[in-house]
Amino acid sequence: MDTSQRIVTQAPLTELWDSNGPLDAHRTEPVGEADVVRLLRNGSTMVVADVGLPLCWIAADDRFAFWKDEVKRRLAVPNVDRLDLSDYPANYCYAASMWSCASLGAVIVLEKHH
Repeated sequence: MDTSQRIVTQAPLTELWDSNGPLDAHRTEPVGEADVVRLLRNGSTMVVADVGLPLCWIAADDRFAFWKDEVKRRLAVPNVDRLDLSDYPANYCYAASMWSCASLGAVIVLEKHH
């Protein structure tokens, strides 16, 4: 299978991949706003997982703008039992988790819920 055509089929995500194939990565913990800001400041990579679409890797130069303009106001509180999408602009939100990746270091995975 051409990994550039691979799509997200489930949430929560069970693995990460890029155009070269699967990555040696694993989920470590759910994260909230303060954690995401800290991880971004430390140079973490950011990726969006939306069921039915390919993983969307956010370019390093765009990470802070994407956080500020898209994610911050739609970030779900970690470990909630139920998401009420009407609490978020445009009725969608992101659940964030930190993943540890052998080649990339810390990766912020944003699973989109709509």
